[in-house]
Amino acid sequence: MADIRMHRGYDEEEAGFIRYNLVRYNKSKVAYTEEEKMSFVLKDEQGDILGGLVGHTDWECFFVDLLWVGDSLRGMGKGQELLETAEAYAREQQCRLMRLETFSFQAPDFYQKLGFKVFGQLEDFPKGFTHYYMYKEL
Repeated sequence: MADIRMHRGYDEEEAGFIRYNLVRYNKSKVAYTEEEKMSFVLKDEQGDILGGLVGHTDWECFFVDLLWVGDSLRGMGKGQELLETAEAYAREQQCRLMRLETFSFQAPDFYQKLGFKVFGQLEDFPKGFTHYYMYKEL
């Protein structure tokens, strides 16, 4: 066996190689779909971004990666509008689930009101808060 050494650091090409090989292995074990990234963005008349949702689809699931609404729009239903738009898109894409992560200082109650359920949580992560893992069946 060759001399094996650990490299420490981040290299985009190496990370891409590792990802490619993991995806190739996963495809050999389970039906796989191509990941599709999608954004829904709220802008004002000048084109300034006031909020948005960034996600991706994979394995018949829409993953909400990021959801942010600026202070000027908070409490106006724009977060719900973004999630409902993403859900409609997920249904069009034949997704069976939506999935997201949030923290206790963010909006777990907001997501639960919209039908998301907690399937896991980490207490005291980050320190003093709870990290929630949530899903919604479509």
